[in-house]
Parts: sequence; C-alpha cells; structure tokens
Amino acid sequence: MKITYLGTAAAEGWPALFCNCEYCKKAKELGGKNLRSRSQALINEDLLIDFPADTYHHVLMNRFDLSAVKHCFVTHSHIDHFEPTDLIMRMESCFAHKMTEPTLHIYGNKAVLDRYNHFVRDTDEEDIPPSVTVNEIEAYDSVKAGKYTVTALPAYHAPKETPFVYIITDGEKTLLYLHDTGIPFDEVFDYLEKNKIRADLISYDCTYVALPSAGGHMGLDSVPLVKQRLESIGVCDEKTVNVVNHFSHNGMLLHDELCEAAEKLGFLVSYDGMTIEF
Repeated sequence: MKITYLGTAAAEGWPALFCNCEYCKKAKELGGKNLRSRSQALINEDLLIDFPADTYHHVLMNRFDLSAVKHCFVTHSHIDHFEPTDLIMRMESCFAHKMTEPTLHIYGNKAVLDRYNHFVRDTDEEDIPPSVTVNEIEAYDSVKAGKYTVTALPAYHAPKETPFVYIITDGEKTLLYLHDTGIPFDEVFDYLEKNKIRADLISYDCTYVALPSAGGHMGLDSVPLVKQRLESIGVCDEKTVNVVNHFSHNGMLLHDELCEAAEKLGFLVSYDGMTIEF
C-alpha cells in the first residue's frame, strides 16, 4: 500500500492565508517542505481521504489522475476537509473528457451529506454531475470499496457532528488514519483491541505541534501517549511506521525543527508530496 500526503496543514494552511506571524514569514522565506496546503491524502492511485478546496492544487503539484480515484472518504464537514464545489467539474462535457473511472463514490457522515445537498440546492440541476455519488455512513460502519475495506471510527473533534477517523485495509496492509482528532475515545481503543487491528502505518493528528494539546487535536505532547497505548493493545509495534501530520502555524516549529523533535519521539514528519510505501 502507498500513501501520498497531498496536503499537511490545518485549516489555515502554512503560511496561513492572511497571517504575518514570524512562522508564516519564515515558511515563505524558506519554501520547500515548509509550505503546507490543506489536509488530504491519496491511497495508491484510487482512494482519497478528504476533498478540500486545495484538491486542484494537489493534482497539479503531484501530477496524478484525479479521474482515476474511485472512492473518497471524508473525515468531517469542515471546509478544509470537504469543499464540494469542484465536483461540478467531474462531468463528461466541456469540463472533462475521457475520464478513467465513470464514477467517484464519496462517503461521509450526515453533516457531509448535508453540505453536499446544500451545494446541490444552490446549483442548477443540470450542472450536478451524475458521475458522483455521496453516501452517508455511520460510526463503526465498514464499507467495501473495491479492494479496500474502510471502517469509520468516531473522532474526538467537531462536537456538532460525528467526525470520523478511518481504518483502511486491502487485506494485506492496514492504515490507521487519525485526522482530525484529539486523543481517541476509550471506545475506539476498545474496538481496535477487540477486533485485533494491527496497523502497518499510523498517521497521527499533530495540529498543536509544540503547544500543549487540547480539545479536538493532538500535538507532540500527546501523540507519544497515543502511540504507547496503541502498542499496549497490539495495534502497533516496532515494524509500524508512525507519522505526524496536520500542522498549524501556531505550533511554531518549522519543518526541520519539527523533524528533529519528532524523531526523538519515534515519528516521521509528513510534508506536502511525501509518499510512503508500506
């Protein structure tokens, strides 16, 4: 299995859109891996996690065939994770020719479905592409998506809806994708232990970076605690790849500084365009 981190920032991006703090100015000056767009990941070439407004930018930067993606699992309805406007472009017309796959299947919670339906209501009916389906799923649902089985687990985030983190497996390799969430609920750890989930790669929310973590996100102070608990119930071991991702400019550490801090804790640091095969 392969994961490509298309975007690795929190909602504001890094440098943040309107920000002139020292960390955003420094990121602009240094460029490279310090430039982070909004969170999205591609599994192999056919499964997306989230659909932010930066999707078009991600296609340009990573040169992949977006029409080849068959399935998109949305974590929650916040605009940095689901912005449906560009789905109009997935239409065999003047917008798209010779698409690789006939249909993109999107899965998400009720709030995601409501956001999509609101977009549909505000759009001319003739502009809604028939090549997109949006399917509501609930916590602990397992969806068969081609060669993948994807299980939605409740995330500690966005209390006005039921956000998800995901287990994604192809029967040989397993990814545990922990974005966006604070320290997972006990019931999530219980589910992972009861179902004997063993992860080959775990991607951890690290929005707070060097700040004390709280609420619906984690930071460098809390991800080691989550990793230790996952180790204690057999979800990960010394062979598991552990990656921190989803960073806010408020967290202060630029890429090289973050790598130095994370390496001491046993984590890799994602950057836009980073690909890991596992």
